[in-house]
Order: sequence, then C-alpha cells, then structure tokens
Amino acid sequence: SATVTDTLGRSTNLLLDGRYLAIALASATTNAGIDAATPWDRRPIVGFTNLARTLDAVQANQTAQNGVTILEQNGLTIRVRHGLTTDMSSILTRTPTVTQIADEVHRRARDLFDAYIGLKFLPSIISQIEGRANAMFKDLVAQKIIDSYTGLAVTIDPNDPTGLLVEVYYKP
Repeated sequence: SATVTDTLGRSTNLLLDGRYLAIALASATTNAGIDAATPWDRRPIVGFTNLARTLDAVQANQTAQNGVTILEQNGLTIRVRHGLTTDMSSILTRTPTVTQIADEVHRRARDLFDAYIGLKFLPSIISQIEGRANAMFKDLVAQKIIDSYTGLAVTIDPNDPTGLLVEVYYKP
C-alpha cells in the first residue's frame, strides 16, 4: 500500500497491485547512480508504506525457486529479498544482473563500433578496432562490470568480406 496526499493535504492509504511495485523495482535497478553489475538483493523499494501480503521464509524460498523476485518488509523498509528472472536454468540466466551486464557490454560495443561504419576498409582498421575493443573490455574490468575477458579477436567475415567479426569471451 501507499499513502497518497491530495491537494487539500488529506492523506489516504491505498491498496495498490503489484504493477506499482514492479515499476518501483525497475526504477531502483536502473538508477543512473548504480551500474549494471550491482545486485538486486537488499535493494530498497521506496514510496510504499507496507506490503499487503507477506511470505514466511519457507514460502519465500519456494516461490523464489520458481523464478519470482521476492520483496520483503523489514520494519518500515521494503526491499528485494531475492532478485531473480523467470529462467532458472543456470546462474547466467536466473540472475538479472547478468542480463543487465550483457546489455551494457553490447551497448558499449555498438557505440564503439559505430564509429567505423562507413570508413574505408583499410588494413589498419582491424588493429584499430581490436585495440579499442581491448581498451573497452579493460575499462569494464576496472569498473567491475565484468570480472575478466579472454579471446578477443577481430577477423574478416568469411561470408561478407566487407564486414568484420569481433569475438570475445567475458565473465560477468
């Protein structure tokens, strides 16, 4: 629930459905003040007075095992107990931050490689792209977005000699 105050200063406590909590969670986990690798667990959800339904520890764990993010109330604070996705098949798919990290890596790579579209395909381009990609991944490691990377290679696409393939393996 949340307390809403009208223009006359009258406060009303309203029972809100889970969509509002989902929006608050999305705001809390995409905040510009945190990075893509920051875990969701224990993240506070603000703007609400209490949860209408609470689960005991056993119920919360059982529900989380089915791929549901669980919120809990601890005193006046509402926070994420388990931050999960609906794909519980592996640690790489069940942890939302892994998906966020992949999205961040792809966004940065697109921004980096966009500068090379429309340039002459000179032999030096491959080494330039490899150098800039290596610097980008070193920055990601330094910023603790990823743990490590290996196997960075830039090669001419065998199916399209006007294009390049960039391959790298990284650990979120």
